[in-house]
Amino acid sequence: MGAWGYEIFDNDTACDWLDSLTVCDDLSWIETTLETSINAEDHLDVDQASEALAACEAIAHLRGRPGLHEASLDQLNRWVDRHKHLNTDHLVPLATQALARITSDDCQLKQQWQQTDQFEQWVATVEDVGRRIV
Repeated sequence: MGAWGYEIFDNDTACDWLDSLTVCDDLSWIETTLETSINAEDHLDVDQASEALAACEAIAHLRGRPGLHEASLDQLNRWVDRHKHLNTDHLVPLATQALARITSDDCQLKQQWQQTDQFEQWVATVEDVGRRIV
C-alpha cells in the first residue's frame, strides 16, 4: 500500500501530493484533487483517495484546524502560512463529497485498510478530518 501508518500523510502518495501543493499559489491543486476523486469512474483507487485525504487535511489546516497526531507537517504549515488568506468555503462541499467516496464500499483505500488491524484508527482519522473541514 505504500503506507507506514494510518494518518493522512503516512504514505508516499500523500507526501508526493504535498510536494505538488507547495508549488501552487492558489487553491487549484486542492480543488482539482477533490474533483478527481468525486468524479472517479467505477471505483476510487488508492492514490486518488490518498490524495483527496491530503487535500482535505490541507483545507483543515487553512481553516485553522490542523490534526493533532499528524507526522511533522512543516512543509504544509509553511504553505498554509503563506496562503491562509485564501477563502476555502467553496471547497468544503467538495471535500465532504470526496470523504463520502473515501468511506464508501467502492474505495480501494478503504478496502485495503479493512484488511488490517488498524482499520478503526484509519476510520477515526478520516472522520476527524471530516469534522475539521467544516
